[in-house]
Amino acid sequence: MSTDVTQVRRGAAAVFLVAVFVSAVGDEIAAIAVMFHLAETGRSFLVAALLVLQLVPAVLLAPLAGQLLDRRDAGRMLALVSGVQAVVVLAMSAWPNTAVLLGGSTLVGLCAAVSTPAAIVLIPLLAGEAFPTRANGLLEVSRSASTLAGPVVGGVLVASIGLRPALLVDAVSFALAAAAIVLIKVRRPVDDDGRVWWTGATDGIKFLARQTDLRTILPIVVITVSASSMVNVALVFLVKGPLHSGATALGVLTAAWGVGALVGAALGSRREFRTPERVVLVGAGAMGVAILAYGLVNAVVLAVVAALAAGAANAYQNMGMRTAVQIRTPNELLGRAHAAAGSIVNSFFLVGFVLGGVFAAGNPRATFIVSGAVTVAAAAVGLVLMAARRATVPQDGAAVLPGDLN
Repeated sequence: MSTDVTQVRRGAAAVFLVAVFVSAVGDEIAAIAVMFHLAETGRSFLVAALLVLQLVPAVLLAPLAGQLLDRRDAGRMLALVSGVQAVVVLAMSAWPNTAVLLGGSTLVGLCAAVSTPAAIVLIPLLAGEAFPTRANGLLEVSRSASTLAGPVVGGVLVASIGLRPALLVDAVSFALAAAAIVLIKVRRPVDDDGRVWWTGATDGIKFLARQTDLRTILPIVVITVSASSMVNVALVFLVKGPLHSGATALGVLTAAWGVGALVGAALGSRREFRTPERVVLVGAGAMGVAILAYGLVNAVVLAVVAALAAGAANAYQNMGMRTAVQIRTPNELLGRAHAAAGSIVNSFFLVGFVLGGVFAAGNPRATFIVSGAVTVAAAAVGLVLMAARRATVPQDGAAVLPGDLN
């Protein structure tokens, strides 16, 4: 590949990552704003409902979204749904009552069912990386950086000038992202075999079910996801209750998780994972320890340290999962496989959100402690089972990449 082509590709990848970053920053600002607005009612089920409604479309529509991305240009689809999200969030800013906020969040989640796997599919192609972990690391760095900036800005905006400006910022971020994607002409060639586009929508789920390594860890992953996602609901109540703080502290703590994830992603992107499933489980176990510590501290500054550690571990877990799917999936199934994996994980995020909605408001500290303990235990069981299986069963021919993480 010539130097000029390489520079053009890197420039396009950089613009794409900036677009993802800007959009994700806006999302974080809006999430903090809406969550704190709903938490002020004192009803944890509204916070849980917000989180659930953001994820339900991604769970239910994942097979169709993945099939769409394997049959239509993922770049064009990403630009289109980003534009739709801009319009929806603008409407939420204009009419910020509870019904509109929850309904708008559902529509944004519907678009995210397409935009999230689209970004994951596109970034290795744009980056031109021979190994997917590095490209996934770049994407994780961009998203983690947004988790750093967005919550702080969101907390300050809510504390100073209210909900509407925060939502307006999110709408602008989606519009800018859509414009950037159109400008750099992001494209992913697809094969059109003449069938109706939704035919074969479940192929991604079927493919993942046949992958021995993924099938071994997925039950453990869903347990750790269910447990750890309870803290998404509990955090605002931990801040307002045991930590005796407000919106700014909530933004700082959420940002601290982002800083940790940024560091974890940056370190993880420097090497390849020969056994990414092990990375998933190690990351989950470390995150569980950090969440457990999070629930035991009594000061915001100590909670920040715990959030940093949890974020770093979470980044490793995310990168491991994406890499595991990517290196075991043929190109023509990538959209469906990533969407299917996301649907499975998101389904159990919903379980955690529901559990958090039941217990978090009254017992936020206990919610953190139970979440951390269950996550650690499940990850430990997963590592033992994986070691036992690898000791007795020949490997199934997965791609071998240099630089194992042990």
